[in-house]
Amino acid sequence: MRRKTIITTVEWCIAILLVFLYFKEGHTMNGSLTAAKAHQLSERSYHYGPSQIVREVPYGKDTVIFLGLYKDWFSADTSVKQRMGWYPGGGVSGVAIDKSKPLTYFWEISQLNKTLRLGKFFGYVSDPKITTVVLNMVYLNDKREELNKTIELRESIKEDRMFLFLWNELENQYRWKSIQGMDDEGKVLYEYSFE
Repeated sequence: MRRKTIITTVEWCIAILLVFLYFKEGHTMNGSLTAAKAHQLSERSYHYGPSQIVREVPYGKDTVIFLGLYKDWFSADTSVKQRMGWYPGGGVSGVAIDKSKPLTYFWEISQLNKTLRLGKFFGYVSDPKITTVVLNMVYLNDKREELNKTIELRESIKEDRMFLFLWNELENQYRWKSIQGMDDEGKVLYEYSFE
């Protein structure tokens, strides 16, 4: 009887240790405990990084975008809160920085849940004279036809040299018209038309 008690005690100790290690690593039964941990696990599963997180950008209460740099690459990885944990939401792969261009950009649209189809347009600015990036877009109707209504998304460039524009495609659909890089005085140093 004593031997059976010792074996049972050892089994319970091992089980408790495994549960402790599982939660120490930031896991829950349904994901990760934090958005940052979900981001790290997402990169690890993609064999990318680990990137240096230069900025965390919340979108609503259940979505966080991690702007990151890794060697000569940049990324905008998304973590989404669902049920009891945080999960990867897209954008983990990196984009190579083309230093021969004033700015390098990429875009992605991901259906994250029933109410959010997240549009991301993001990039890295190589030209130190560019201090503002502007994305000019036109609204589309449900048939994806252009309306006579435009929107300008603008972001000042911070020390991390990255920019990020976000929108919910379920609320508004857009077509990009142009992207511009401007200096401190508002002079256009770079412009690319998507038309």
